[in-house]
Amino acid sequence: MWHRNNAEILDRSGDSEAAEAAARLALQRDPDCASAWETLGTILVQQGKLAESCACYEKAVQIDPDFLQALNNLAVTLDRLGQLKAAEARYKQVLRLAPESPDIQLNFATLLGELGRYHEGLEIVRQVIRRHPNMMRAHAVASEFTRNLKRHGSAPRRVERALFVGPDQSEIPSPRSGVFSRKQLRTVARD
Repeated sequence: MWHRNNAEILDRSGDSEAAEAAARLALQRDPDCASAWETLGTILVQQGKLAESCACYEKAVQIDPDFLQALNNLAVTLDRLGQLKAAEARYKQVLRLAPESPDIQLNFATLLGELGRYHEGLEIVRQVIRRHPNMMRAHAVASEFTRNLKRHGSAPRRVERALFVGPDQSEIPSPRSGVFSRKQLRTVARD
């Protein structure tokens, strides 16, 4: 337990090599520690070792099938690796455990968009917006989907809503590039 906690502390401090070593030491002492596998997977993602991190998340889920954080991280990492069908299966598993999580729902909706299933993804995003009308990321995802569906009429309104909801926030999360700057949002709103 101490080595896993030490790995997390070292990881937060930016010393990823020492964090990786501490996580691996924790796993030598307790190879059935799901949280140590998840911690190692997260450290490896930060090092850009996505395939290796997936193996760690898989091991964590094998030990604890209901380990929400490991399942979600696995789905996100599979998505980043371009393994979209595998990511979809994992997101469905995560959503069975946390069906009301707006962040997980938006991650899944974004994946559906990557698969070209914008209508399906947009319906999930609309459900999130109904429950969380001030969630800027949901409005940003909805705007991107509507643009991709060539429904430009609703995209600017959603972007304006995102701007209205968070006037003091300088950036709004974007499903693809990470964030929209206020300038980018204003440009989209004019299109």
